Amino acid sequence: MTKLRNGGRILVDNLVAQGCDRIFHVPGESFLAVLDALHDVPEIDLVTCRQEGGAAFMACADGTMTGKPGVCFVTRGPGATNASIGVHVAMQDSQPMLLFIGDVDRSMRDREGFQEVDFPAMFAPLAKWATRIEDARRIPEYVARAWNVATSGRPGPVVIALPEDMLLDEVEAVDRPVSTPYPLMPDVNEEAAHQIVERIRTAKRPLAIVGGAGWDISTGRDFATFAERWGIPVAGAFRRQDAIRNTSPAWAGNLGYGPNPKLTQRIRDADLLLVVGARLGEATTDGYTLVTPDHPGQTLIHVHPDPEELNRVYHADMAVCCDVGIFAEMLTGLKPLDKPFAGAAEAHAEWLDWSTPKPREGVTLDLGQCVAAMRERLGPDDAIICNGAGNFSGWWHRYWHYGR
Repeated sequence: MTKLRNGGRILVDNLVAQGCDRIFHVPGESFLAVLDALHDVPEIDLVTCRQEGGAAFMACADGTMTGKPGVCFVTRGPGATNASIGVHVAMQDSQPMLLFIGDVDRSMRDREGFQEVDFPAMFAPLAKWATRIEDARRIPEYVARAWNVATSGRPGPVVIALPEDMLLDEVEAVDRPVSTPYPLMPDVNEEAAHQIVERIRTAKRPLAIVGGAGWDISTGRDFATFAERWGIPVAGAFRRQDAIRNTSPAWAGNLGYGPNPKLTQRIRDADLLLVVGARLGEATTDGYTLVTPDHPGQTLIHVHPDPEELNRVYHADMAVCCDVGIFAEMLTGLKPLDKPFAGAAEAHAEWLDWSTPKPREGVTLDLGQCVAAMRERLGPDDAIICNGAGNFSGWWHRYWHYGR
């Protein structure tokens, strides 16, 4: 017989079991049982925030930096709606995240209780999975599943509503330990690898667009090694400027808002696009015009860990579902061309010129020069850039040089 625990204690114990070590929250009375349980759990750093939107964005950043779901707790109604902006960002940027929402008592549902919202319905279009826990005995099942959903395939957010009375129920429950994750399709089969190599070898102007789901530092190192040996220019997808070290002679710059016109022309002129990890969203493709969904005259090889992303918008000549890290490692083992492509060196020189601010007569405060000065002071490896989406962000996208 297992010990009786209330739902709040079971939830905290199972977050610890999954490896959670930090929670961002704005306190609310609808999840007091969770806060009580966290009081004597030194394994979890509880970060109290002033506003739910900020707490959600902190969880996004935590998930991005660690590869584990960033965890956020908010209360119902305005707390959840404030946090929704972070959930939307986590979905669009493929960031693993868990949002727990304190909800009205089960007996009050559908009576328009105070600040009542149907959270599974509200968050369904914003999250990978949105649900509600009705039975405290099933909390271990829901937490383990949410952790897995948030990190598998294309990472993203999971939203779980927690009825206040459910968190107070005293029940028996069996905790679930963390399950060691393995890629569902870890490797590239030999035939696919052969076709990819042959298509690249016979191309005249290949170009790679990289970064996104499953990308990490080792993936970036391996892909840069391959691109440098083969002379293939590498462009970062939107907000993926750190996909490979920008000092790499294969780095061609980033896509998104206000990219280098010479880079966009290279993409239009490319006869083969090797897209790894990126989903080719609106910002990366300039409203699906820089690379069109049918990309006439271009061969598209799309490598992504989530089968639902492949051939979703873009028709790929080769759609390869596999772990991007293992794919990049495979590329490093390929025999380089006798004569590498010239595109990488040319594109890198164009990016260096584009990303170096030039003095402008009559301009007292040049933001490009400001970014360059901060870059020199902070260095490429010791700064984390937190940026918004307004026009001001263009200065950072253009002039900051990223390391890994």
